[in-house]
Amino acid sequence: MIYFLALLTGVFSHSWVECTKYTGDLETFQPAECLGRPRPLAGNRNVGQTFGADIGMDFRPQAGGARCQGNSQAGLTANYGGEANLVSYEAGKTYTLAWPPKNHVAASCTNSNIPDTFLELYMTPYSESAGDPDQDTFKQNQVRASFSDDPHVKGQIDFKGFMNCPRFCDDTDKSLCTGTFTVGENVQPGVYTFQWYWAFNSEADLYATCWEARVEPNSGGGGGAVTPTAIESTTTTTPQPTPIGCVNCCDGSEIVAPGTGAVVAYDYLNSEEQRWLDCPSGFSGQFKIFCLLEEVRLVDGFCSPDAAATVSEDVKDQSGTVAGLSVTLAFVILAFCLYVAITQGWIDLQPEESKKDSFDGVSRADKPRANSVLTVSKTELPALPEAPATWYYTDKQNRQKGPVSQMELVKYIGSLNGKQSSETLVWDGVVCKDWIHVSTAGLERAFSSKAT
Repeated sequence: MIYFLALLTGVFSHSWVECTKYTGDLETFQPAECLGRPRPLAGNRNVGQTFGADIGMDFRPQAGGARCQGNSQAGLTANYGGEANLVSYEAGKTYTLAWPPKNHVAASCTNSNIPDTFLELYMTPYSESAGDPDQDTFKQNQVRASFSDDPHVKGQIDFKGFMNCPRFCDDTDKSLCTGTFTVGENVQPGVYTFQWYWAFNSEADLYATCWEARVEPNSGGGGGAVTPTAIESTTTTTPQPTPIGCVNCCDGSEIVAPGTGAVVAYDYLNSEEQRWLDCPSGFSGQFKIFCLLEEVRLVDGFCSPDAAATVSEDVKDQSGTVAGLSVTLAFVILAFCLYVAITQGWIDLQPEESKKDSFDGVSRADKPRANSVLTVSKTELPALPEAPATWYYTDKQNRQKGPVSQMELVKYIGSLNGKQSSETLVWDGVVCKDWIHVSTAGLERAFSSKAT
């Protein structure tokens, strides 16, 4: 089985930010509406020729290594299209980022098991002398964004988070994905390094894109995000009934406005219709809904609190922080007590049925693990370590299971019939870099054995 697994080549995931300040259409990318690019790679190589084209921008940060692609100074001095690559944002305003899906969206043309662990945005003051900070420093300054405030839900087709790509099935590799973020009102003017931080299969399967931007004082007026058309905007309070015979339409209802916790009512939508809604009282901005497969989905936009609401929220945040710390402290104390009880032998977590060996009925607790093994030639070999539990799989109902050990996965696959086993999806992040069917590349033969 190990031999067959070693021969398997997984499908690698990758994506990056293509545009750091996008003001165009949210369904089809408009190059002329891209007002900023990410930091270039070595040799001043950068995206911009063909949206979603691979040039090596899919940077993977490593533990203890670089957290960004390219060089931070290049983000200040490099040119794109004859203009400086440094973009400008204003404090308190909202802007749109754009990236390609690279085949990684849960949709009707793929399946609902495409993962999106999280997508977050960070910013930190730029330092020419120190260079890029470590990840802990980045995480101290998270920026509010649509993709982190309303993330993708695992196992669902919702076009949220990284997967906010309304026309994904038209081009699964290079269609347009977008998300908005709001620069804090109290951010001081200056140059900052931004980091788009995406975890695909797991929290260890990471991709990052960085860029430098100058934050300036708020000059008034609207934000930097695309302005919706007036005919699409509505905030009705009594939804109109869906006409008889409307095929694949979405009934009028209410939806939670992103970043607010308050609901906004809307009329029925025709199939694949998109509509902008105004944010509720106490918040500014608009957000976009989309009717797909008789279900309304949030696909873009964000609501920012008004100044008076922000003060109230600060008070709530402080009380919430105190309550959260109290709960965390209680949990830590309970966990420590449990740890002491287990390590001292006061609690035995091993099930009774697992304590008996299936061959001789002897308690496994009475059979200590051998320290070494002698070969026929009297060569002493160290005992093999336990195999780590690193596999995930989908069951007969297409639900994700795991983590399980390699042997547990073998036993499960062996219990299925041929069709069920070949249609099972598996992933471990090492051998299989992406979800893949058992029938791929001989994996079915490796997993079909029931021998222990």
